[in-house]
Amino acid sequence: MNNPAANHYSHKLEFDFSKLPAKISDRTSWRFLLPGIIFGALLFLLGFYEMINGFDYTNPNVAEIIPAEARPSYKPLFNPIFFDIVFIIIGLGIILACLCSYVRYRKFIFDGKTMMIGNRPVFGKKRIVKENIKNYLGVRFRVAFYQSGLINSNKYIIELYHKDPKKIVPLYISTSPENVRKKWKEYARFFKLPALINTDEGLQSRDLKNLDKSIKEMAKLGFVVDDYDPYEPLPNGICFARRRDKIVLKARKIVWDAYNFIAWFVIVVVGFGLVGMAFNPNACRSELAIPFYALVGLMALILVAAVFVLFRKEKLVLKKHKIVHTHKYMMFSTKHSEINKDEIEAIEVTQNPASGRFFVSIISDNKTIAFGAKLPIQNLQWIKRFLIHDVIR
Repeated sequence: MNNPAANHYSHKLEFDFSKLPAKISDRTSWRFLLPGIIFGALLFLLGFYEMINGFDYTNPNVAEIIPAEARPSYKPLFNPIFFDIVFIIIGLGIILACLCSYVRYRKFIFDGKTMMIGNRPVFGKKRIVKENIKNYLGVRFRVAFYQSGLINSNKYIIELYHKDPKKIVPLYISTSPENVRKKWKEYARFFKLPALINTDEGLQSRDLKNLDKSIKEMAKLGFVVDDYDPYEPLPNGICFARRRDKIVLKARKIVWDAYNFIAWFVIVVVGFGLVGMAFNPNACRSELAIPFYALVGLMALILVAAVFVLFRKEKLVLKKHKIVHTHKYMMFSTKHSEINKDEIEAIEVTQNPASGRFFVSIISDNKTIAFGAKLPIQNLQWIKRFLIHDVIR
C-alpha cells in the first residue's frame, strides 16, 4: 500500500479548530534556522578573514611586523586559499539554504467542510487547491527524522491524511513526544475519522474506542498477542544484556548512513582548515588575533561536539515498572525519555514514509519513544515481540 508523506516545514504547530474558519501557516521557524545561520556566518568570516589577512604580505601592517627575510618559506601540502574558499562556500551555502527554508511556506484554511491549501515555493508562483473534508481517509500519526545542524532529531506529526501528498494537512507538529497520542485521539474524534499509523504491515487503522486502553488491557481482550519465542536466536545486530535489576537492549555497532559520511567530510575539511589557520605564523601578530583565535576555538568546540554526536548510541533499559530510553556518548550517558509500562498503549514497528526508515515506537498517552531507526526491519520486529512480552507478562 502506498503511504505518501508531505514535507512539513514547521517544528512546532497546532491547528486550532475552536473557531471557524480556522487558519494556520506551516513554515520553518527562525528559532531553528538561527543556529545554522550563525554557523554559516562563522565559517564565512573565518574563511574571508584568513583569505584577506592570513598570508597577505602586501598588507603594510603585516610587512612592518614581518620583514621580508623573516617571512616563512615553507610550502604547505595544500594551498591555504583552498581551505579559505571551502569555508566561504560552505558558509554561504548554509546561510542560503536557511533563507530559502524561511521563504517557502504552506497556508491552510478550514471552514468546516472544505480545506483550502496554499503553497508558496521558493521559486515559482503560489498555488491554491481546495478539498472536501469527506475525501480525507483518516488522522495519521508518524515520526519524522530531521537534521538540526549535525544532530539527528525527531518530529512528532499528526496530519489529516489524503492519498495525494499535496493535500495532506498538518494538524500538530512538535519536537517533543509529550501528549502526542492524546492530541492524535482528539483530532480523530473531531473529524470523526479513523486513527492511522504506518507500520511494517502497511497503513493500519485504529478503532477510536480502543485508543485509550493500555497494551496490557488490549492483551486481555485478545487484540494483542504475545508471540515472543524465548528460544529464538538473538539477531546479530542486537546486544542483549541482563543485569541484576534491568535488561539493556542496544545496537552492537554504530550504523553509518549517507548523512554520516557527509558530516564526516565536512568535519575533516573544516578540521584541516582550522588546524591550518591556528598554526598560521602571521595570525598571532595581527591586531585581530584575539577574536580570530576565539572564533577558531569556538569552531573547534563545535567540531568536537559533532564527533561526540556522530558516535552516539541509543539504548533501551527495561526495568521492572518502566522503559528508559538513553543516549550513550563516548564518555557519558543521558536519559532521553521514560515510560511506565502500565501506561504503554502501543508498541509498533512504524515507518517514516518520507525516508522509508522503520523504527520501534513505544507509545503512551503523553509520551513516545522512537528507537532503532537504522536497524534492519527483522531486528526491529524481534525487539517489538520482546517488548510486548516484557510489558504484558
